[in-house]
Amino acid sequence: MTMRQFDLQDYLNHFLDANLFALDAVELEATLATIEREVKSIHTFLLALVDTALWQSWLVQSSPYKKMILTLGSEIDRMASTLTEPAYHSRRHVIDVCLMLSYLLKHEQSWNHDALKASPWSTSVDEKGLLLLAAVAHDLGHPGLINSVPYELEVQSLTLLKDFLPAAGFHLQDINLVLGAMEPWILATDHAQYSTLIDRLSIKPPSHTDCLAMLLVESDLASSVLPNRGVELANRLSDEWAKPYPEKSIALRNQLGYLSFLTSLQFISPHSESATLPLILNNSLLQLRSHLS
Repeated sequence: MTMRQFDLQDYLNHFLDANLFALDAVELEATLATIEREVKSIHTFLLALVDTALWQSWLVQSSPYKKMILTLGSEIDRMASTLTEPAYHSRRHVIDVCLMLSYLLKHEQSWNHDALKASPWSTSVDEKGLLLLAAVAHDLGHPGLINSVPYELEVQSLTLLKDFLPAAGFHLQDINLVLGAMEPWILATDHAQYSTLIDRLSIKPPSHTDCLAMLLVESDLASSVLPNRGVELANRLSDEWAKPYPEKSIALRNQLGYLSFLTSLQFISPHSESATLPLILNNSLLQLRSHLS
């Protein structure tokens, strides 16, 4: 008896079905685990993702973002074949971030049209494509270390992207547009700047740039708040830090560091609210505290 071949395209289309707005933690964990098990190549994953019905409705043919996303995916696969990937900041993490970004963005489809136009959190078609590119690029070349100065690794990723895009044949005008839009979003993924971003977003109305940066940050963090996958990801980060930061690694492994991390988080975008991520975070905190008591 032969096993039915995994159909990544069909699986992603089901996950991003507009009718499946708020999935519970169990369903989200199952989706992320299945894709991680079945897909090893970033390019293969991204090729299927951008051809889902949802992303086909956003990535218009005239924009350069789809080609940039796929070309960068191939470059990340090439880099992974020549260098040892960090235990946490690997292609698996990029896939998680792209999936959670897609999941959050689809919730705009349930918004009232007038409310959508008025909200600083709403994203244009171009901004959706740029956010997906940012999700692919935000940890480009990550060495498995922590910033020694603010934005150190984020600037490194932007520099690698700035060098790669012209070498891959993209036009300077498109590159400048992409980097100008994405730079504040990618810089915001420096976790040391997280509380500052939260404070800025408390100002009414919040900056549109800060709102889009927070969407990328929330996508970066979302998998880590799932009750079982979050613990697994903390263990991967512990492995990544074992040699350069042994004390931090131990704190993550015994879950006290992970608890501290979770208690620092807030999911404040209307996208996350629709996806019930604040509730999932709260339930994960209750579960972890019960386990540690």
